[in-house]
Amino acid sequence: MPRGKPSAEQGADPRTNKMEAVRRAMDSEGYDASPLAIQKFIKENFDVDMSANMISSYKSTLRAKKGLAGRRKKRGRPRKSVAETTSPTTTLYDAVPWKDLRTIKDIAGRIGKKNLRELVEWLD
Repeated sequence: MPRGKPSAEQGADPRTNKMEAVRRAMDSEGYDASPLAIQKFIKENFDVDMSANMISSYKSTLRAKKGLAGRRKKRGRPRKSVAETTSPTTTLYDAVPWKDLRTIKDIAGRIGKKNLRELVEWLD
């Protein structure tokens, strides 16, 4: 049977359109109802037999269209918070990047250590 839009007589009739039957059952039972509860509701009200697996699939589609999130948790380790990743005490080496330390060493090589000390004292 090809997929596509339901015909005019099939579109609103839950006895021929299973998605509509699940939609009405979820409106009645709630979006958190189990597939077995929905299956029972559909059988009693519309006299349609549906497997719980098919109901679960339709339910997932309807929840996604409604914008409701799934129930699964993300796998893997939880992310570390910002407070855990930064250390409370920063050392001198953490405060000054290696690029700046190399630049200071180059300047000390050009003007000498004594003149570098005088330059730092002058800046302070």
